[in-house]
Amino acid sequence: METACGAVINDGARPADDRVKAYLNRSRIYLARSKFDLALADADAALQLAPRSVPALLTRGYAYQRKDSLDLARADFDQALEIDPKNAGALLSRGNLRSQQRNWPEALSDFNEAIAARQDFAAAYVARGRAYSETGQLDKALADLDAAIALNFNVPNAFFWRGQTYRRKGDLDRAIEDFSRAIAQAPRNDVGPYFARGQLYSSKGDYVRAISDFDMVLSIAPDNKAAQQLKQSTLAMQAELARARGKPAAAESAGSGQAGGSAPQQAAPSGVPPGKQLTDQARQLIDQQKYGDAIARLTRALAIDPHDEAALRLRVLANSRLVRLAEARADLDELVRLKPDDAQLLALRGVTVAALGQTGQGMADVERALILDPNNAGAYSCRGLIHRQSGKLAEAIADFDRSIAIAPTQSNSFAERGVTYLSMNQIDKALVDFDQALALNRLNDQAKAARGLALLLKGNTAEGLPDIDAVLEKNPANQVALIGRGVAMITSGQFDRAIVALNQVVGKSADDMVARLLRARVFLARGDTSSAMSDVNSILGVRPGDAQALALRGMAWSAMREYSKALEDLNQAIAKQETVENYLARAKVYEARNDVGNAAADLRRATQFAPKNFFETVAQAQAKQKIQQLSKRVPCSSMGQAQNGGACL
Repeated sequence: METACGAVINDGARPADDRVKAYLNRSRIYLARSKFDLALADADAALQLAPRSVPALLTRGYAYQRKDSLDLARADFDQALEIDPKNAGALLSRGNLRSQQRNWPEALSDFNEAIAARQDFAAAYVARGRAYSETGQLDKALADLDAAIALNFNVPNAFFWRGQTYRRKGDLDRAIEDFSRAIAQAPRNDVGPYFARGQLYSSKGDYVRAISDFDMVLSIAPDNKAAQQLKQSTLAMQAELARARGKPAAAESAGSGQAGGSAPQQAAPSGVPPGKQLTDQARQLIDQQKYGDAIARLTRALAIDPHDEAALRLRVLANSRLVRLAEARADLDELVRLKPDDAQLLALRGVTVAALGQTGQGMADVERALILDPNNAGAYSCRGLIHRQSGKLAEAIADFDRSIAIAPTQSNSFAERGVTYLSMNQIDKALVDFDQALALNRLNDQAKAARGLALLLKGNTAEGLPDIDAVLEKNPANQVALIGRGVAMITSGQFDRAIVALNQVVGKSADDMVARLLRARVFLARGDTSSAMSDVNSILGVRPGDAQALALRGMAWSAMREYSKALEDLNQAIAKQETVENYLARAKVYEARNDVGNAAADLRRATQFAPKNFFETVAQAQAKQKIQQLSKRVPCSSMGQAQNGGACL
């Protein structure tokens, strides 16, 4: 094939179109062989002959993407879409690039357009399903991946991402089945399905199959460090289990002398069972916030005894701190099977399931916990968390109040009530709760991070940033602290860095509304109304009447000059919550429609509130400036000036 392409390319008598096709075909051959520079050269040659060729732009863009020149790739995809705005392949290519950058809202927008342009485009359903899966929208992901498989059964990526989605839902058997189907269809050098299936076999205690999968990965990619480490830990767990049962390690581990072989195991102290020793080590590691190391030891302990309650509880805690909610839920399922009437376990599973997007199932667990134990403070706190996630903030506050009344020394209930007050824009009340939470437990990093966020929202950077930095130094994945880092970037005008911080929070759980609201603000500040709209619509899909989301959507409509839609949203937002920002935003809409009277009334109203946060302080300054600007446009009598503090309006 490569030779045939070369013959056409070198035949000067052939039409330009034939030579363009030959260059592109050879470029794709080079891409398949990872010869990216040669692929790029051929795509460039095709574009010299046909500068407006969409296939050539897409091929060159993909070559740039494989070389990690993402800005150049994006430029080619954008140019292709300028030439052919409804080209489904171009939309998919740009969406895949955005997925690589973990820019999920814009990626989803591209995939939606690709599917709208071509309803039978299986690859676009796979790509959108993957984006939904990565952002925690698991049911939507399954719907798209099922659709892709129905359209084209021979799409290994569809099975791979459906496997990942089932894994995140805690359905390990179905995940393994899909990874196996992906392996059957994928190219021999695709290590992804083997790696994923090996992890699940290991977590289920099927070490023989797990080691076989890791060996397959290492036969394809001998330097794969992750596979080496996983094989080593799996061999160690297998050996530990064999010793616990009084048997030698299985013969299939004979390859352990290769890269990834097992390290020698230390014997447990006399009289201390090895499982308990591992659990005790894990508990110390959790105290040091070394959650990954703790999980490795707990997994080994559970290989010895899969029903070890202490190890399961600790692994739930460690996975929850790392926001590995599907893994935490799987262990909670096992714990509830062991203790079906344990109210605290049911409540914890309920809030975890709800955070995975299954709100009804989560609430059912918590309600059952409260039937079993009506005075369980933790269950009320968990129900408060689910109410907050659903946008029922008054109900959340009532549950946290009840939890605190039952157990007034529980630091976490104060911290969670404070976060709820923060969602209601009642920052001063929130700060009192965070201080109380830290007085009860100075090591409560959630309370410290939330206090830092609240102080930053009030514009007090000097006090807020030390709290945020202290938490991130101990746990770089702390979501509240990452939101705080995002706010610090926003208030200093560093919008690109704010997006980076907030992207690490959005999609990690169902309760990511604060991060989405903040990211929508950043998108609006950058003029990216489509991404802002994607974030606020995501919030309103869960919380249909959320005042802050309605206000931001109104601002987005206004930026798009859809003034009737903007007024509709802003009127609803103001009816629910009067704020400086909401009145300023509506005044701008009235001004754009040349309704100076209503614009002036809203601007005056915006100056009458005490600003509650940094954003309202900025908005109020803008409102005062706008009043001065409008007063110069509208003549008035001295009586009008006297009534309005010297300004005509």
